[in-house]
Amino acid sequence: LVTAGENGLLVPPGDAAALAEAIGALYSDPALRAAMGERNKAKAQQFLPANMARRYLELYAELDARFGPARAA
Repeated sequence: LVTAGENGLLVPPGDAAALAEAIGALYSDPALRAAMGERNKAKAQQFLPANMARRYLELYAELDARFGPARAA
């Protein structure tokens, strides 16, 4: 879900200094926070029920075109 530097900052587990540094970087850079927030919003919208349903229908249509009954004959 998180791509380092694109839509979030990753820190090693248990590394309080790295976490503090990441929080400080986000705190001091409003443009970075806004950009990451927009990317996260776009990523989250991919998982809205309507978008998921559309993606499944596209996948089913593609599979049917490749492997459907007409192709098996």
